[in-house]
Amino acid sequence: MSVHLRPGLTLVGASAADFEDLLAMRLRAMRASLEKLGRYDEGRARKRLADGFAPEQTRHIVLDGQRVGFVVLKRLSHVLRLNHLYIDPPLQGQGLGHQVLTWVCAQADRAQLPLELCALKGSAANRFYLRHGFVMTGEGDWDIDYVRLPQTPNMRTVRAMYAAMQARDWPAVRARLQPRMQALWWTSGERFDGADAYVAVNARYPEGWTLHLLEVSRMDDGRVLALVRVDHPPETFFCTAIFRLDDELIAGVDEYWATREPPPAWRQGLAGCTPFDPSDDPRACVP
Repeated sequence: MSVHLRPGLTLVGASAADFEDLLAMRLRAMRASLEKLGRYDEGRARKRLADGFAPEQTRHIVLDGQRVGFVVLKRLSHVLRLNHLYIDPPLQGQGLGHQVLTWVCAQADRAQLPLELCALKGSAANRFYLRHGFVMTGEGDWDIDYVRLPQTPNMRTVRAMYAAMQARDWPAVRARLQPRMQALWWTSGERFDGADAYVAVNARYPEGWTLHLLEVSRMDDGRVLALVRVDHPPETFFCTAIFRLDDELIAGVDEYWATREPPPAWRQGLAGCTPFDPSDDPRACVP
């Protein structure tokens, strides 16, 4: 059965006879990354694809009638496993991988199962998966293991609230809040009682800012943790927010804000301490 992702973009079931074409696609997609590591070996690539090859779990990615990639998604008893996702190099960077991975993540959310995969070290795919909510769980000699936990309704509420904030759609923000919700801003010692007060303080913030979601995850006790970066040139702010929800609406939030600042002089040159650019975070995405 075909899956239509958008007009002109379809996932089409594969057959055993497609193996050689799929292998050629994989070699084209992986060649540059493998050569960078000195690991390009067509025999090894053939064996890796052949091991566990299951046509019924493989779909061609078809754009306007042309095969441009393929995806292999396997369902195990406790997890979904994304074994392969490749886009032909001439068509990479056009959002096709994003649309296919969005469909894959939706299958995991529908089944409420974790989604696992591994990515080659040094490959651009690592940033791609981090931007889609995967977290690193292990590392081998050549690959990095990732997992993405399923999105719960409460997590979707938090994501929707942030998307509405970025859009300055304040009625939509308000719609995700319990009327009597309470927000605590711990670093400034302020409490906002009621959804209207919380919406008002955010709406009055001076313009020119862009919100980036770094992570939204479910805590073991049911609360939702969100990590956020707000770019408001020339300053950058970070927020750790812990949400309590009731009936999929936000009943309370504790927010801990921090301002980006250079390290103090006493830490400069400290052995084992390496500066990095926190704005170059592969997880960051505008909701």
